[in-house]
Amino acid sequence: MLIRKRSTRKFMPTSLSNASEKLGMPPGSLIHVGDIQEEDSRISVIDFNRTELQEPVVETVEELLKFREKDSITWVCLEGLKNVEITELIGHYFKIHPLVLEDILNTHQRPKFEEHDDYLYIVLKGLSLDRDAASVNGSFAVYHEQISILVLNDFVFTFKEKKDDLFLPLVQRIRNGNARVRNLGTDYLTYAILDMIVDQNFLLLDSLDENIDAVEEELLSNPNSNTLVAIQRIKRELIDIRRSITPLRELLSSVQRSDTKLIGEKSQIYFRDVYDHVLRITETTDSYREMLSGLLDIYVSSVSNKMNEIMKILTVFASIFIPLTFIAGIYGMNFEYMPELKWKWSYPVIWVVFVTVPICLILFFKKKKWL
Repeated sequence: MLIRKRSTRKFMPTSLSNASEKLGMPPGSLIHVGDIQEEDSRISVIDFNRTELQEPVVETVEELLKFREKDSITWVCLEGLKNVEITELIGHYFKIHPLVLEDILNTHQRPKFEEHDDYLYIVLKGLSLDRDAASVNGSFAVYHEQISILVLNDFVFTFKEKKDDLFLPLVQRIRNGNARVRNLGTDYLTYAILDMIVDQNFLLLDSLDENIDAVEEELLSNPNSNTLVAIQRIKRELIDIRRSITPLRELLSSVQRSDTKLIGEKSQIYFRDVYDHVLRITETTDSYREMLSGLLDIYVSSVSNKMNEIMKILTVFASIFIPLTFIAGIYGMNFEYMPELKWKWSYPVIWVVFVTVPICLILFFKKKKWL
């Protein structure tokens, strides 16, 4: 495994964070467009066949050319796309079309599969739990990363936006001499990479399920405005997840329909397995979306019920004091000739009335089951 520092040669050093800033540039302009700005790029190289495995340290892209002469499979993983020169050199030496290189560097692509004469281009979104954002605001947050794959006869290139350990389990499998990936071609390695990316979504959905359960418990015990914010935030993240996952069905269907020689018939069954995983993930996200819609309805009902309880209590108090206010209003009038005003027991009697009326009203409300 190699950590390659940023090259001193700078053909296209420009990096944009917004795709709209690229408007007006000619097609094939190699400009990095993305939110992730890794200052240093890291290249990892693994060269293997059935009997041998090498993880050489290379200093320049030109050193990759020597692996063309070997009867082996070479997996080159570039992490960090801000240094445009590395991608440009790979495209130059391996005859990659400039529009494909442009799509690799523009990280706002829709998942797709493209067939070319000597290579295949696959782009998809890698999703993972953004633990930093979750620790800050205590909510569910998803990290989106574009991953591009170039499949050649003896080479597989992967282009990632950030440096992480996503492919570490696959690397460990390759290091195992008895692993199936050591005995098959670049098509199986491509399947293994896709499977690793897609299966990350299961971990994401497990975390999503835990967050939905927590929101549901809070909703049933003590719903408040924060509960509504949590539901809306999870719902928005779920929409983004579905937007990234749904196109994978079309992508994998295109792979299975392809008649390219770079994907053998024996590997088609493995791509169908990834397709099944995508279907499961899509169905799970749909069920979670329906669940969140149900939770939102429950929240609205809970708020309405709470408001109804408050209004019922206020209505009861108003109903009790209406007759008392009526009596007090009558005897508050400034008429001179009112017979009750001269009675000796008027004051005690009026208090008896004030006490008796509320008691009778409360008993009446309970009999009607309004309380």
